[in-house]
Amino acid sequence: MSDAPIMAPTAGPDQPLGPANISQLVAVALRLAMEVSTLRERLRTQQLLLEQAGVLAPRAIDSFVPQGEELQARLAADRELIEALASDLRT
Repeated sequence: MSDAPIMAPTAGPDQPLGPANISQLVAVALRLAMEVSTLRERLRTQQLLLEQAGVLAPRAIDSFVPQGEELQARLAADRELIEALASDLRT
């Protein structure tokens, strides 16, 4: 096994990830899988309830495009998640 740094797909030459052991990578993958599963279930439940109540049109979520402060908040949340995952790889 090589000791060369692992390069993330979005990393440039100045942003390599250090060598990570398998348990760290598995921990990150499991954390993401649990998060995705929980979020999908909750979002689908909310969508169905809102559609049944007549509050939300069936295709409203798919056609929504965030702007302004909402877009900035989403970008910040994305960054926070990336930093948490990178922290998992360092520990």
